[in-house]
Amino acid sequence: MSAFNRIAGYKKEKEELGALVEIFNNRKKYELKGATLPKGIIFYGPAGTGKTLFSEVLAQECSLKRINISISDSASENNICREIRKAFLQGAKSKIPTMIFFDELDKVLPNEREEYYTDRSKAILAQLLTLIDGMEKVNNIVFVATCNDYYSLPESITRAGRFDKKICLDLPDCAARTAILNMYMKASPTKFEMPAESIAKLTGGFSPAALKTLVNDCILVSDENNDIFENTIREKIIEIKEEDIPSERSEQSYTVDAVRNIGAFVVARAYSSSDYVLTVEENKVCNGFLDAIINGAAYDYDDDDEVYYYDEDEKNDDSDTPKNTYSLCSKADLLAAITALLGGFAAEELIFNKIYDNLKSSFDSIDNILFKMSACGMLGTELYYNKYNDYTYSEKMLERLEEAFLTIKLECYEKAKEQVKKNETLIKKLVPLLIKRKSIEKDECEALIVELGEIISD
Repeated sequence: MSAFNRIAGYKKEKEELGALVEIFNNRKKYELKGATLPKGIIFYGPAGTGKTLFSEVLAQECSLKRINISISDSASENNICREIRKAFLQGAKSKIPTMIFFDELDKVLPNEREEYYTDRSKAILAQLLTLIDGMEKVNNIVFVATCNDYYSLPESITRAGRFDKKICLDLPDCAARTAILNMYMKASPTKFEMPAESIAKLTGGFSPAALKTLVNDCILVSDENNDIFENTIREKIIEIKEEDIPSERSEQSYTVDAVRNIGAFVVARAYSSSDYVLTVEENKVCNGFLDAIINGAAYDYDDDDEVYYYDEDEKNDDSDTPKNTYSLCSKADLLAAITALLGGFAAEELIFNKIYDNLKSSFDSIDNILFKMSACGMLGTELYYNKYNDYTYSEKMLERLEEAFLTIKLECYEKAKEQVKKNETLIKKLVPLLIKRKSIEKDECEALIVELGEIISD
């Protein structure tokens, strides 16, 4: 039986794989024509899409001896390099065509610009490049790798001559999901009340691995007659969506969140030079010091209503050492956190000329900070409010408190708006970079700021 039967759906990708099989199984014909066989193949795409399966089918269909480069997340640079050298040496000594297989290559290599990488990843990259280039002397080896984030790999390894064939395995469309579901459903004697076509329409964003899990979960709860009813199938789909399937975000969603966070970032940086990671995560101002204040305001405090953050003497320390010392923060610090959060609002208004619905958590955080300021007496005794106190506050007092909150928000917003406007050009340049990378470490971001234009502040 053909190994291709192990793959359901992915018609175009199987055709590409079939073309490779034809070349490797008829290598003499192509060598006589003067052609060079592919020496590097990479399968890339989201987790669970069958990248390893495709490599297994290639090896099986071409009768390739398979040598796996096995590494653990905790493996040292020396151990990884040793495993790589060992695999290539075994391949060179092999008397039969051999596949050297490296799973999740992107986990151990530097970023695509080959900047700000660790010495560990630099050494691993150098080792791989040397050995791949040396394959020209041995024509019975093919190097096959998989990765989730192909575009994060350095160009020095992805260029033609190293990886000659690149096959993308994306999340399956509805037709592919139907084929995958049919394959797993027909392998069981159970009877699904819903046909595969109907289930496929409900499982957008599911990987082949998730579809396999869905079918198996349904089979495990089938009744004594081997029946699986529609309500059971729908329940399992919901469970997997909630637990195992990361929601697919659109490019527009990333763009809006990137603008919000970069707007907050340029405002936050004017107040604090704390360590940070520029990210598209929700409710972040991308400043370690101010994020600690914002996160702290989301939780209840002890009876003394103390607001904590990293120690003042340590908050500008750029080391990676976790801090365990805390201190009270000032009213100015809390107002800075509010202003930074409103920087996201100001940036969206400036760039898009509209506001999106991604700011709710930011406004919730602002209200939390304001209530803590009131409870700590920072707004004066006449505006003291503690929601945990049994004392009943008058409506007039609550109206004054609401007015005071609004005044603070407006004042902070004007400051945020001014800062964002000054840095409009830099924000627009940083947005596409953040969308592509999803997060940028401080050192790299600081270098980008120097390259693109310094942040302008008062």
